[in-house]
Amino acid sequence: MPFITNARTLLERLSRNVALAGLYVLFATALLVSTDVLVRKVFGIAFVGADELAGYALALATSWALSYAFFEGSHIRVNVLHMTLAPRPKAWLDLLAVLVTAVLIGILAWQVWIIAFDSWTFDAVSNTPLRVPMWIPQFIFLAGVLLFFVSAALVLLESLSLVLQGKYEETIKLIEENEQSGEYTL
Repeated sequence: MPFITNARTLLERLSRNVALAGLYVLFATALLVSTDVLVRKVFGIAFVGADELAGYALALATSWALSYAFFEGSHIRVNVLHMTLAPRPKAWLDLLAVLVTAVLIGILAWQVWIIAFDSWTFDAVSNTPLRVPMWIPQFIFLAGVLLFFVSAALVLLESLSLVLQGKYEETIKLIEENEQSGEYTL
């Protein structure tokens, strides 16, 4: 499984960088919206589409951060039962949580793909003065969702391999390795 471990480690680094890029997008959006507000207040001129671009930026930054949050153990999980279990059932429960995550994100990715592909096929544009081709923000959003899906799938494969080998503590550590607060909950 060294290939999967190396791929997961690479995806962890990629996820961090992509989430950081999303942060920069949000910062640039905050500057744009702040400038829009000031220019509108002082000169009475509004930037056309600033609110639309801010909405796209929020969606993109969110999708780009999903994989990073997954690796950091920041997604919600109910910990009441998990805390009381022995390593073997705890590892299987962790594996189930990753499986459910991968399946749900896979379904989300498939649906976003359908919408984005339809937008591209039919040349759909936003119903705003900017007339942004909708496939552009949709495919960028899809990239973040796919990164999350691939990350979850790799963690699933690696943890499944560990569980089947009876390495329950390693499985728990892999899935929860970045958990810092103890409030990591499903």
